[in-house]
Amino acid sequence: MKKINSIWKKFAAILVKDFHSIISWLAIFFLLTSCALQVPPTGGPKDEDPPKILSSTPLNGSLNYTGTSIALEFDEYVKTNAASQELIVTPPFVTPAEFSMRGKKVTVSWTDTLIPNTTYLFQFGKGIVDINENNPLDSNLFVFSTGDYIDSFELEGRVIDAFTLKPIKDVWVMLYPENEDSLPYKSLPRYFAKTDEQGNYHLKYLSDRSFKVFALEPANNGYFFDQPAEAIGFIDEMIPSRNPRDTNAKALNDLKLFVQEDTLQFLKEFSQIENKGLSFLFNKPVDSLSLIEISGIDITNWTPEWNLFSDSVAYWFQSPLDYDSLKLIVHVDGFIDTLFFRKPSRQLAMGKKGSRKAEGLGLKADNPAKVNHFGVYRLKSSTPIKSSDFSTSLFIEDGDTVSLTPYARTNLMDIIIDHQWKEGSKYQVVIFDSAVCDKFGSCNDTLRFSFVASKKEDFGELTIQHDLPKESVQYVWQLLKPDGKVYLEEIVSAQGTVQYKLLPTGKYKIKVIADQNENGKWDSGVYLKHQQPENVFFYEQEIEVRSNWQSEIEWILEQE
Repeated sequence: MKKINSIWKKFAAILVKDFHSIISWLAIFFLLTSCALQVPPTGGPKDEDPPKILSSTPLNGSLNYTGTSIALEFDEYVKTNAASQELIVTPPFVTPAEFSMRGKKVTVSWTDTLIPNTTYLFQFGKGIVDINENNPLDSNLFVFSTGDYIDSFELEGRVIDAFTLKPIKDVWVMLYPENEDSLPYKSLPRYFAKTDEQGNYHLKYLSDRSFKVFALEPANNGYFFDQPAEAIGFIDEMIPSRNPRDTNAKALNDLKLFVQEDTLQFLKEFSQIENKGLSFLFNKPVDSLSLIEISGIDITNWTPEWNLFSDSVAYWFQSPLDYDSLKLIVHVDGFIDTLFFRKPSRQLAMGKKGSRKAEGLGLKADNPAKVNHFGVYRLKSSTPIKSSDFSTSLFIEDGDTVSLTPYARTNLMDIIIDHQWKEGSKYQVVIFDSAVCDKFGSCNDTLRFSFVASKKEDFGELTIQHDLPKESVQYVWQLLKPDGKVYLEEIVSAQGTVQYKLLPTGKYKIKVIADQNENGKWDSGVYLKHQQPENVFFYEQEIEVRSNWQSEIEWILEQE
């Protein structure tokens, strides 16, 4: 038995010794094999090098060239990327050029006859790119002349929106060697270029002469001013091209882009307001309007509700009208139109959501949570108000409750609550069920409005002394919020002072319009009358109105 135990001990010792050896060898094996594992390649740095032109036929800058194509040999394989749309050729071809490829060569060919003694410029944009990373070629300009020299004059400037003065990209700036008003309508320009992100344009390789300058934001990708909604800009006098070495050359004035106002009155939109009325939107403010119903329906008691600008009106029926159809003849400022309205659909007659439950008359506050301590609290109705009785409604000031009747008055579309508000005090208005009813029989459910009156420290004072150019007798003065929306507007003279005694704290901008025809609004230009849009000016800095702070600004604008 002792002998057997001794044998087992020797065997165990051998196993332990061999086990450690096996573990050691396995560790070495895995270390070596892990070092030999193949790691997928990362691909190296991204190729950012643009394709380069190694040779061309003809050579860039060639003279007396009269061929029908350009062949470009590149240092790598390339592809065309909407090349026909990206290519800009000046002077332009009547028939677009075509692209073909073979190996690393791109050929641009055309069928137009080249103009004698003329410099041609090809701008490829992003139309030719490399195969892998879509890098556009390093130089997208190619030039040759059909005469003995390359024209080297140029023009550059900027295109801005005439109303906002913001730069506009992707606008064609076109040059014509003649001075005829009809050219943008019927003729291709001699030279043209497109504005960049900052609204800048740069026309190169021009001949030494004067040009008619015209800007176009096309609606149909063409080069003709043939759509009434297209934005245009123009310089009225002929502009000489500039020698780039002339350091004394005066910079061109900004080209102001605008859409010509349609002077004809017409009906832009019309719609049904459920079965309670009709809505009309016109092209411009209305001077005179009359409706004639020729289906036999009495419209004498329809109630008109005009908007602030007099270009939109809602006609409210005397009561919900169950009609199969309406046929109206609309007479507006000499324009006549005939309209057909069919019976409102079941869903429309019940409201936009098609709810079967009759909803009470809705009233919404202009500013539900706050009232200016020097102003009024206004509740707007979505339908014309017929009657109101506030004898049971409540007006609560800091816990004290009185009747609402002395403070409330009713107009066609709103309720005005007027009170000597106490700064910082809390208020509640409770309008009980059926206190207000519209002309269609709908009355309010019980409504409760809670709000607080502002304090003096919510406001600041702003005074601006201004001296504006004498180009206009009067100006439209606008105080703007940072988002560009008009907060306050008034008419001012060229010189004077504008003062805001109680202006909510915050940031503002100032914009003025040279109201040359004194109609109280901005007017765009008229190209064929050589009439530019009315000038617009902005105060350069944003103005901050602080609590209980009096700010004074002097704004002097030099006459250009």
